[in-house]
Amino acid sequence: MYRFDHKTSGAVALTAALALSVTWARPAQAQATQSAEAPPNAGTASSWTSINEIIVTGLRQSYTGPNSDSATRTDTPLIEIPQSVQVLTRSLITEQDRRTLGDALINVSGVVPTRSEELLLIPPLVRGFPAEVYLDGLPIYAGNQQAFDPDSLVGVERIDVLKGPSATLYGGGLGTPLGGVINIESERPNDKLGGYVAMRAGSFSTWNPYGDINVPLAPGVAARVAAEYQSNDSWIDKVHGKHWSVQPSLSIQMGPSTDLLLQGQFNNRSQLEYSGLPAEQALAGQIDRNAFPGSPNGQPLTTNNNRMGQATLHHNFTDDMKLTVTGRYYDSSIREYGSFIDLYMFPSDPATPTVYPIIPITMITDTKEGTLDANLQAKVNMLGGSHTFLAGVDYDWTRFASAMGLFVSNTPDGTIDLAHPVYDATYTPQLPPNYPQVDNYRTVAGYVQDQATYDRLHITGALRYTRLEFREVSSANVGVNNDATYGHVSPRIGATFDVAPGVALFAGYATAFRAAFGFIGLTAPKPETSRNLEAGLKVALPGTGLSGTISVFDQTHDNVATSDPNNLGFSIQTGRQRARGAEVDLIWEPTPAFSLLANYAYTDAKVTADNSIPVGSLLTRVPKNSGRIAARYRLLDGPAKGLSFGAGLTALSERQLTIPNTVSVPGYAVIDAQAAYDFQRFTIQVSAVNLGGRRAFDTYQYFTNPLVMPIQPRSAYVTLIAKF
Repeated sequence: MYRFDHKTSGAVALTAALALSVTWARPAQAQATQSAEAPPNAGTASSWTSINEIIVTGLRQSYTGPNSDSATRTDTPLIEIPQSVQVLTRSLITEQDRRTLGDALINVSGVVPTRSEELLLIPPLVRGFPAEVYLDGLPIYAGNQQAFDPDSLVGVERIDVLKGPSATLYGGGLGTPLGGVINIESERPNDKLGGYVAMRAGSFSTWNPYGDINVPLAPGVAARVAAEYQSNDSWIDKVHGKHWSVQPSLSIQMGPSTDLLLQGQFNNRSQLEYSGLPAEQALAGQIDRNAFPGSPNGQPLTTNNNRMGQATLHHNFTDDMKLTVTGRYYDSSIREYGSFIDLYMFPSDPATPTVYPIIPITMITDTKEGTLDANLQAKVNMLGGSHTFLAGVDYDWTRFASAMGLFVSNTPDGTIDLAHPVYDATYTPQLPPNYPQVDNYRTVAGYVQDQATYDRLHITGALRYTRLEFREVSSANVGVNNDATYGHVSPRIGATFDVAPGVALFAGYATAFRAAFGFIGLTAPKPETSRNLEAGLKVALPGTGLSGTISVFDQTHDNVATSDPNNLGFSIQTGRQRARGAEVDLIWEPTPAFSLLANYAYTDAKVTADNSIPVGSLLTRVPKNSGRIAARYRLLDGPAKGLSFGAGLTALSERQLTIPNTVSVPGYAVIDAQAAYDFQRFTIQVSAVNLGGRRAFDTYQYFTNPLVMPIQPRSAYVTLIAKF
C-alpha cells in the first residue's frame, strides 16, 4: 500500500504501458470535445446521423457541451432549454482524471455525489433531494446508482445533469425522478479504425489498465469495445477491492434512413464493505480516523455483478420525422457482507467509550428489469412559429428481491476499540436471511411534448400520464398491504427568451412522483411528489468563449413519511420538505489553450412540515454553500507543444448528519492538480488528489447512525496512454 496520509508516505507506483489512438470524427451536431486519453466518437449528440455522414471537426479540447438531447429527447441547444442542464464532456472527465461518477459530479453545482463505498442504495442528491442515474436515457431499477455501479467512466462520452423533476420524459421502476436525472451517455461505434490502451497506477496499490477500441467491420457496420480493470487498497484499514467492466457495442446502418445500435455492459465490483465511523468521536479526534469498524477476518467481499443488453433503432421517415425505439434488459445480483457498530442498539460502555460490539450482517439482492421507450419526433411550421413535436410511450417491468440476515447468530462477532484497533474478531455469516422483501413494479406511460419557437421566444410544454402498479411483500410489513396502483399526470412548462445573441432568460415549472419504497404504515402509501420552480439566465457567447447558467429555484417534496403519533413504529405521509437556493455554473474558454470552470450553489434544504421533526431542521448531507473552480492550460505550439496542466479547488460548508439536527460535519476545501504531455502517439499524465493533505471528513450513510468517513488523503497517480 502506498500512503500519503499522516501515517505513512511512500513512493507512487509508476508503470508503463502501450496504448492507442486515432483522430476521431464526429457528426456535425456534436461538439468537438476530444481528448488524447479517450477520443470521442461519431454518434453522441444525434444518433440519427448515419455513420457514413461524418465530418472531421479537429482536435479541440473543450469543457463546453452546447447541445443536449437528455432534457428534451431532441437535439436542443442548452440555451433554449427552460431548465438547468449541465454537461460534463469527455475532455473534462479525462483531463481531471475523473474515474468514478462521484468524482466527476463535483464539477456541477448543487450536486452531492454518492461515495463508491456507500453500497446500500444511497442516491446522489441534486438540490437537496434524491436524484436518479440513467444510462443512455433509460432507467436501471428506478435509476439507483448502485444498480449498475458506474465506478468506471471508460466508454462514457458525456454526463448530462438535469436539475429538478424530469417526470415528463423519464420514468420506470418506482416512478419518475423527484430531484433530477443524471444521464450517462455511452460512446458509440464509428467508421474509423482506432482506439487507445492505457495503464494507470499510484497510491494505495492502485493498478488500473483500461482501453477503448473501435473497428469498422464492413460498410455501414462498426464495433466498439471499452474495458477496464482496477485493483486497489484504501486509506481505510483492511479495505481493498477490485472492479472490472466490459462494454461492447455494434452499429449497423441498415439503410439510408435506418440504423440499429446494439450495446452490452458487464460490470463486476468486489470490495470489503466499510460501515463508517461514529461521527462525534471521529470529529473530536477520539478514535483512529482510518479504523475499520468491524470484523474483517473472514468477512467476504461484497460483490455487485450486473449485466445488461440494449437495442436502439432509429428510422427517418423524412428529414422532419424520426422514430426512435429503445429497449433494455438488465439483471443484477448483489451479495453483501458487512459488519458494523451501532450507537443505539449496542452502545459502548461509558467506562470504555471507544469499545463497541461488532454486529455482522448479510444481504442477498437480485434485480431484473425490462424497459422500453418508443417516440416519434416531427418538425412542422404552423401557427406562426416552428414546432418540434414529440410523442412517446414507456414500459417498465422491475422485480426486486432482497433478503437481509441480521441477528441470526444472536451474538456479536466480538468487540473493537476504535481508538486502538486490533482486528482479531471473525465475521459470522448471517444465514439464512431472516428479513425478506420482494417488490414488483410495472409502469405504462405516455407522453407528449411541443418545443415551439416564435422569433426570440422558445416555449417547451410537456405532459405525461403514468400508470404504476406497485406490489410489495416485506417481513417488516406483516399484516400491512402496501400494494397500490397509481395513475398520475405530470406536467411541465417553460420558456426561454433571447434578450441578445447568446444571452437568454428562462423560467420553468415541473413535477414528479414516486412510490414510497419500504414504507411501514397502517394504510397503503400515497406516491411521494415534488414540484420545482426555477428561473435564471443562460449564456452561450462563442466570441468570448463564455457559457453557462445562473439560476434560482424553489423545490417542494410532499407526502414524506414521518412518525405516526398514534401508532408507535409506524409512519404516515404528512411530511413536507423544501429546498430553495441559487446556482451558478460557468465555463470560459477564450482560446483552445485555456479552459476555466466555476460553479457555486447556495442550497437551503429543510423540513417545513412534520409530526415529530422540528420545522426548520436542515436536510442531511446537503451543504448550504458549495463550489468549485478548475482551470486547464494547454501549450499548442513551441518547443513544449503537447504539455498541459491544470488544478482545481473544491469547497463546501458544514453538512447535517441527523434530523433533528444534532450532529454536523465541518466543511473543508481541497486542491487537486493534473498535468499531461502528448508526444506523437503517446501521452503521460499525472494527477494528485487532496494536494494540500487536508484532514477532513465526509458524511456517510449506513443504516441510521450518524457516521462519517475520512476524505481521501494526499494521493498521486500516473497514467501512460498509447494511441493508434
